[in-house]
Amino acid sequence: MGKLMNILGLFSNLGGVLLLFVFGMPIRVAAGGTTVTWSTSSISYQIKKFDDIYSALGWIGLGLVVFGTLLQALATLERK
Repeated sequence: MGKLMNILGLFSNLGGVLLLFVFGMPIRVAAGGTTVTWSTSSISYQIKKFDDIYSALGWIGLGLVVFGTLLQALATLERK
């Protein structure tokens, strides 16, 4: 069971890192944030929706990394 948990943890970490690499960390200033001073027009709904999807995928990636780390730790503790 420990080997399976270790392998699942590795694949979870791989998937999480790839998601974070593609979609970025979820903790950042959104496109509709107040720090965007070069544009006075309102941000369109599609851009806001696109930013929400990127943020959600970033959180999923971060969660996968944490989950994979926990699986690997449990697999290591189970051996002893």
